[in-house]
Amino acid sequence: MRNSKTMYTSPLVNLLLFYGLFLIFSGIVSVLFIGMKAKTALISGGTAGGLVLLTAFLISGGATVMAYGGIFLSLALFVVFSWRATKTLFRLFEIIPTGHEELKGKGIAFLIISLMAVVSLVVLLLQVVFMNA
Repeated sequence: MRNSKTMYTSPLVNLLLFYGLFLIFSGIVSVLFIGMKAKTALISGGTAGGLVLLTAFLISGGATVMAYGGIFLSLALFVVFSWRATKTLFRLFEIIPTGHEELKGKGIAFLIISLMAVVSLVVLLLQVVFMNA
């Protein structure tokens, strides 16, 4: 049995570190491209990224049960991001014919949210693979 005070790095920890930083970066990129209209993306990306980084830290500290928390978190984020991407896509369909001024911002938001959903799914699948290895 490992000493719970020993820090270690595993592929799972590295994966979660990447994922957490990716989520934070996605929120920042949203604000850079869309402006302060995307402040909720910054808040949600930062919060979700922070929770994923906390999970990685706890796993690296020996709380291996948190690996299940990481799986739950990426699954929940996949569902949320998929739902948000769908809502944004439907809004895009509504405003494309009108050429509304929101069109560019909504298009960028759709791409970023969709990417976050896809990365969440990949991270989820990789976590399951790492757990079974």
